[in-house]
Amino acid sequence: MQQIVINSSIAGQRLDKFLARYLNAAPKSFIQKMLRKKNITLNSRRVDGSVIIADGDVVTLYFSDDTIAKFTKPKNTYDGDIVVVFQDDNIAILNKPAGLLAQPDTANGDSLISRLRYHLPDAPFAPVAVNRLDRNTTGLVLCAKTLAAAQTLSKLIHDRAITKCYLAVAHGEIPRVMRLEGLHTKDADKNLAQIVPRGTILAEGKTDGKTVVTEITPIAYNAGEDVTTLKIVLETGRSHQIRAHLASVGHPLIGDKKYGGKSKGASRQMLHAFEIVFGDVEGVLEYLSGKCFVAPLPDDMVYFYNKGEGY
Repeated sequence: MQQIVINSSIAGQRLDKFLARYLNAAPKSFIQKMLRKKNITLNSRRVDGSVIIADGDVVTLYFSDDTIAKFTKPKNTYDGDIVVVFQDDNIAILNKPAGLLAQPDTANGDSLISRLRYHLPDAPFAPVAVNRLDRNTTGLVLCAKTLAAAQTLSKLIHDRAITKCYLAVAHGEIPRVMRLEGLHTKDADKNLAQIVPRGTILAEGKTDGKTVVTEITPIAYNAGEDVTTLKIVLETGRSHQIRAHLASVGHPLIGDKKYGGKSKGASRQMLHAFEIVFGDVEGVLEYLSGKCFVAPLPDDMVYFYNKGEGY
């Protein structure tokens, strides 16, 4: 038998959702069966999986230790460095380096979130990344350390109450502010996005087809390299949106070979999530209203930035 006392970091979710995370190797049918047979109880009572668990509730598993071990996989952790921009009991804002995944792609693979979990071994809620960056994109990643924070951050992103700004270096001269709009499509097999004009009939095998809006502002032009440093704000957030949108107008990112960019000495796409600004926030993260967090420009982008002439 095992008893689990619910605390504020995991309260507020459905019981079956909590059990699916705790018994993360157990089939859903097993969990439902155990609830029906009262082998799993909440406060010593049989309950339906849809009940919302609260702070102070006690979940009891009437299983042997071997059964619990069988259905409980270790949390994905990896011993590695992290750069913390901000952290408290609810969230962590990390500066992701190039070459590192935001989320693990194997059972125990290296990733930003696996490293964060390693540094928080006793956390009752396994931290999650709320926004993601491509492996070779650097910059700020929002991580939730409690269920309430994860729910709040997800809603803020959905409601566009969080502004995410990027710095990028693109081919050619872009002398004016541009508001790019189009239809986002994705070839899942090739992991390749494309931005096409609205009204385009999508080819067979294409997915998404949702409107995307990308605002770009030139900061500096490097005439010697013929590249422009840009500030980019996303009104929407789709896979590879910035990379595909710039490529669609003939200005692919430096180093982004997948979308037609040349290296010019860069070993990756020159894209950095440098700023996160919170709008009005209510509830558990209310104290973040109006806050701004910044990640310094990585070294491999400084060369292009410093050589440019400002607009």
